[in-house]
Amino acid sequence: MTRVRGRVAVLLLAGLVTASCSVQPSGRGVLLGSPGLDVPSSPSTSVAPPPRRLEAPTETHTGKGNATVQLSWPADVPGYLTFDCPRCDSNIFVHTDGDEFSLINAIGAYHGTVWFNAIEGRDPSRVLTITANSSWTATITDHRTLPTVTAGKPHAGKGDAVLAIPAGVTHATFQTSAKGHSAVWVQGGGTMDLPVNEIGAATVDFPVQAPTFLEVEAYDGSWTVTAS
Repeated sequence: MTRVRGRVAVLLLAGLVTASCSVQPSGRGVLLGSPGLDVPSSPSTSVAPPPRRLEAPTETHTGKGNATVQLSWPADVPGYLTFDCPRCDSNIFVHTDGDEFSLINAIGAYHGTVWFNAIEGRDPSRVLTITANSSWTATITDHRTLPTVTAGKPHAGKGDAVLAIPAGVTHATFQTSAKGHSAVWVQGGGTMDLPVNEIGAATVDFPVQAPTFLEVEAYDGSWTVTAS
């Protein structure tokens, strides 16, 4: 199975899109009294945004061939899509109507997990457009179903995956002997970092600010992630 994620392989050199949000004071000072009289202005006030929702019930869709799927997944909750099409033997595309347009672009049988709605402030995904030539299952879950890496112990995987990195971890090592393209994205503070972007066998060590989540894109190649 050959696999290329359009949102990574071609556009990497254009840089990463970063998103941040700031809260502006809602109060405003008002000058009172006669000219020349110093009167303190009203104190500025600010309201912190509510914590982001991180949990939602699992959502599952099944179908065969091409389909458009309306999601009930909350737009403000990060989602993790596991897509299975074990008997597909042609192109597989999973697109969304959000900023994270191309989630999956593969050829042949596919099993993998990718994230969406991962960064606040971007247009969320509410619709999946699926291109496939066989029966498929799309399962959307929150972070509670993700495998968690254990510090000091290599976590082995194959193909696309999303991993939870626990608090206390400061570094991670990605290792693969695959011949194709592999990449690792790391969430952090409203941004998305790309510490790994390789073709062929590679061993890459990179810093991590945990707790966080890490997405591996590795075609159908085998790999390990070791946290420390």
